[in-house]
Parts: sequence; structure tokens; C-alpha cells
Amino acid sequence: MKGVLFSILLSALSAGVTFPGLENWYHPHRISLTGAGGTVSNVTSDIINPAALWSLPRLFEVSFVSYPADITAQSIHLSLPGKQSVTVYGLRQINYGLFDGRDELNQETENYSATDTWLNWAVAGHSSRWPLSWGMCAGFFISSLDDKQAVLFTFSSGIIINSKKLKLKLGISLINAGSVLKKYSESEEELPTALVLSLSKKLAYLPLSLSVDLYNRLSKETAEIRLGGVFKLPYQLQLKFGTSINRLKQSKHDNLAKDFFADTGFGIGWDYDIYHFETGMYSYGPGGFISGLAVGINF
Repeated sequence: MKGVLFSILLSALSAGVTFPGLENWYHPHRISLTGAGGTVSNVTSDIINPAALWSLPRLFEVSFVSYPADITAQSIHLSLPGKQSVTVYGLRQINYGLFDGRDELNQETENYSATDTWLNWAVAGHSSRWPLSWGMCAGFFISSLDDKQAVLFTFSSGIIINSKKLKLKLGISLINAGSVLKKYSESEEELPTALVLSLSKKLAYLPLSLSVDLYNRLSKETAEIRLGGVFKLPYQLQLKFGTSINRLKQSKHDNLAKDFFADTGFGIGWDYDIYHFETGMYSYGPGGFISGLAVGINF
């Protein structure tokens, strides 16, 4: 399983298609919403729209995510609100595991690993005249594959318009822009730059906010549609769920239960005093599960 996964990863990177670590999920919030919720405030909002960072409290949070094939991801975030803005520092890492080394004669060599490390800085603010928040983030992304390494400079920005009368938020962002500072090889390697349109609506008779996101990678002709929701319950509980148009690709039509949960996320968040706990799970259908846990503290 690891060998197949590594071969796919290596061929993708060698072909200069994308850096998958820029689009992976490092936090249960993203898992639960299947990457949706571009207008929903969370410490990982810089990944989809940095403007959503504006309403964050003073918070320190750590998270852990487990993928199939023993792939793991971790993140640390610190948000510091000021008078006119909020600053967020983030460190994310994904470890693709250890692989058996082989030379051109298929002889055993030293084992090697593949990792992605992403250091980010973000700032978000709010207009005093208009119902509008803005945000931008910059960072360095280091991808290591055996003895090869690529270094990227990443940049994202976005705005969110908030209509309190309509209980509606509209967001637009440009994410994963930047440049390749150091390449794996002489071949061209591009970033998965994308334009994201996000819309969320708080329902009038239910404590539920629904989100629709159009994720349009600039290198592709069609956009990906993502749907998510956040259900607020008593005792500071939140239920989160999500899916996307990818469920049509993941359904195999040979197992009703697996097809039903294909490309589906679900999670629970709980605030207790100054502490925040969150867990989430995402199903690939026949492909397995992703699960995550996050713990935070307001200070």
C-alpha cells in the first residue's frame, strides 16, 4: 500500500502537477466539512479564505490527523487578536511514512521518508465602514521526498461580505498562489492555485448554517462543489457535516453502505470554559477513513 502510494506521489511531483500537501487536511474542522466552509471561522481558515480568521479569539490549538497507510498530519496554531486585526501563526506537517529503499538493481538500501512542512503567517481585519472582512497569509512550504527537496513561497488572500439582515456571508479568495524557490528537478512544477467562491446562510428556524463552496483550481476547467453545515446545540456543542461532488466518483455501486458514506465528513466540537475540543471523520467510501482530533485553549 505504501509503495503504491509513494509511486503515485512521486509521479505526480515529477510531472509537475501539484504539491499535494497544500491541499491536504491538517485539522478535524476541514475533515468534517470536507474542505467546505470558506466563510466559517476557524484557525485553519487561511487554507480556504484568510478573511474568516477575523473573529478568532486569543487561542492556542494543536491537532492530529490520521490518514490511511499510516500517513499522519499535525498542526499548531496561535491566534492573537488586536484592536484592528487578528494575527495567526501556523505550523503544519504531514508525514507520508517510511519507505523501503531500493537501488536500480533492486538491492536494499537505507529506508527513506517523505514529509511536507508548512509554516504560515496570516492577518485578518474588518472594515469600520462596510460589512466586510479581509485577510491575507504568506508562508514557506518545504516538501522532502527521499533526498530531493522543494521549497515554495505561498500566498493567499480573500474577502468576506457579511449581511446581518439576510444572515448570509459571501466570500471570495485566491489561495495557494506563490512561486517555487527550489525545484525537485529541472522540470516545471506548479502550485495548485485556486479561486474559491463561498456562500453560507444561517437558517431562520434552525440553529444551522449551511455552506456552499466552489473550488476552482486555475489549471482545471471545471470547479469542485463542496457542501457543509454547522449545527449549534446547547451546552456549547457543534455538529459539523459535509460532502462534495466527488462522492459520485467514489461510489462503486457494489456496497450500499459504503456508497452512502462516500465522500462524507462528520464532526463534533465542544467548548468547555476556556477549552475547545474537536474531533472529525471523513470517509472515502471503499478507500478508507480519515480521522482527526484538536485541542485548544483560550488565554
